[in-house]
Amino acid sequence: MEVFDAVRTLLAVRNYQDKPVPPEVVRRIIEAGRLTGSSMNRQPWHFIVVENRDTLRQLGALAKTGPYIAQAPLAIVVAIERTMFSVSDASRAIQSMILTAWSERVGSNWVGFRGLEEVNRS
Repeated sequence: MEVFDAVRTLLAVRNYQDKPVPPEVVRRIIEAGRLTGSSMNRQPWHFIVVENRDTLRQLGALAKTGPYIAQAPLAIVVAIERTMFSVSDASRAIQSMILTAWSERVGSNWVGFRGLEEVNRS
């Protein structure tokens, strides 16, 4: 898929098929985030792939803006090291992952970055 077509057609997906995402596609999505530029190349992020059904249900219960996570085949938690530019840098990485997923015919959606302190403990 051409980049412009991915940007033009991208949808925020909140309903998911009961079908696993192939491991090579998950690796490609994560790699897109890792390769994203960041301020002074600090890469202030950690990507955690969650595929465990119970953990996905817990995340769905904790994320007020994204209870649909509970039904997804996986979630990618993006944890950041707080710096002046980390939220901006992580936002860029998330967008890269969303567009890569879309180009691989995997729908996704971004669930906010505030009010998720309980996720840290999970």
